[in-house]
Amino acid sequence: MAPSRAERGVSVPADSLRVAAAPSPEAIGVAAPTRRILVLLAIAAGLGLVALFTVLPGLAPPIPQPGGERLLDLDPKRVRQIDVVPRDGLPYFFARRARTWTMNVQGAEVEVPSDRLDGFLETLAGLTRLVVIDEPDLDRAEFGLAPPRAIVTIRDGRVTSIALGDRNPPLTALYVQVLPEANIALVGSVLLWEFDKLVALSKTPPIEPRERTGAVENN
Repeated sequence: MAPSRAERGVSVPADSLRVAAAPSPEAIGVAAPTRRILVLLAIAAGLGLVALFTVLPGLAPPIPQPGGERLLDLDPKRVRQIDVVPRDGLPYFFARRARTWTMNVQGAEVEVPSDRLDGFLETLAGLTRLVVIDEPDLDRAEFGLAPPRAIVTIRDGRVTSIALGDRNPPLTALYVQVLPEANIALVGSVLLWEFDKLVALSKTPPIEPRERTGAVENN
């Protein structure tokens, strides 16, 4: 058998080695569907951006703003009276009498431990706004403020009312509202600890001074 041209060292023309080119997308009718898909993807991406900047912000929870300022400008020694209107139960108030405090429930007055009231006022005066929630159309019921746990009114020559709500999920802070402000502040849950001491006094009033004196004499 005669050797081939390659075996004989004869060059092969380059034109004879060309591979047939694949047909173009246009030739087989693919370009039009591909363009339509790209257009639809672009439209979907545009709608996604519109939803991101318009719809989703309305669905997002209120954005807390960092605080740090004092909740109240308060001097505990100047406070003469503390009114409490609880969510459940009768209203009552505490009044300063020289070096003591008294509690008045439905017209009945009784002396109460001063350290309970002093501790509450000192805690209140030292609170800072850890977080401030200031969003339009807030649902205050979600924070335990509609209705509030209690409304506490401080009388020190001025009249300042504070609505107490629920604690936050980790139970480390308390939602409050300084009325008539619209925003909600998050403060240390120690305020609730001190307030519960006042609630306990209203539910179990201590004995009157003369009864306490009689008990000492009998001993």
